[in-house]
Amino acid sequence: MSVKYGLFKGLVKAFGLKKQWEEKNAEKLLERQRRKNAKNRIPRLSDPDFEISLIKVMGFPVLRLIHKRASDRANLFLIGGGMISPPRPGSIKKALRFAKESGLDVFVPYYPLCTEYPVTKAYQMIHESYRLLLKSYAPSHISVLGSSSGGALALGMVPYINDGRRDVPMPGYIMAVSPGSCPDSEEEWKRMRELDRRDILIPARYMRTVTEIMRCGRDDVPDYMIWLQRGDFTNGPKVSLLYGGDETLSACAPSLTERLKRCGVKCDLHIEKGMFHCYPFFPVCREARAGWDLVLRLMKENFSGSPSELPRCDPSSSPCSSAPSDPSAGSKGEAPDH
Repeated sequence: MSVKYGLFKGLVKAFGLKKQWEEKNAEKLLERQRRKNAKNRIPRLSDPDFEISLIKVMGFPVLRLIHKRASDRANLFLIGGGMISPPRPGSIKKALRFAKESGLDVFVPYYPLCTEYPVTKAYQMIHESYRLLLKSYAPSHISVLGSSSGGALALGMVPYINDGRRDVPMPGYIMAVSPGSCPDSEEEWKRMRELDRRDILIPARYMRTVTEIMRCGRDDVPDYMIWLQRGDFTNGPKVSLLYGGDETLSACAPSLTERLKRCGVKCDLHIEKGMFHCYPFFPVCREARAGWDLVLRLMKENFSGSPSELPRCDPSSSPCSSAPSDPSAGSKGEAPDH
């Protein structure tokens, strides 16, 4: 561990960033977050190489970072915040940096949050944002990058399309950094609690609380929006999954990777030993900068090809519609009782 990384971990612990997510009472947590969100602002960005503007989709803002030198490729960048926090100004500046270094036009949706809406509203708005991109870019020229809960939403775009929207083509590539999926078995919950001892940012407890938050009082939220491991990823594009080895959310990496592969999706998994939640987007030390470089490299290496090259599931075997392979998985619509 580098000296800078050690100092960073110490500062994070000193500021108690993990504690803000440990509240067991969902309504108390939401009320506190609503007050914070009211102070958040979309930053004013300026860059000589970009046309920067805001549009509205379903009444919610989408930030457009468009290269003045025309690009035929775009990225839908879904920034996470536990489904209750909007993109912060620092995250938007990283999105601009990503646009500059990747050469992609970047679209950042300020999707509806579960402080006010069920997670279904976020999926709907993101889907409509994606459909808007399809008017200007070929589907194989659109990638999706998501961090944390945004990573879950990025992956969830595939089962969302498969859930009665198959007339919409799949994007060309998906990268999910520390995607937030809830534990779907006793084994995953046990592994998550073990990792909780080393995680400096996301407590395992929150991944229980957030199941209630994402429903927002509704009982008709599809399972895959809470447990990605249950999603139908049939016909999905190539996927890259990135985790820090010391984060609680990596507990779900094995079952999620297995699910993707059973659905015929090409998937590569990267778990960086000793690293923290969403580490590539906090390049404050040598180890994290390597993660940022990995994001750019994977995007350039994998973001090519055409829909005809994407894998397909064998309809006769229906691997994507079967129950989770883990025999200890909770029953449909229910989280494990711990």
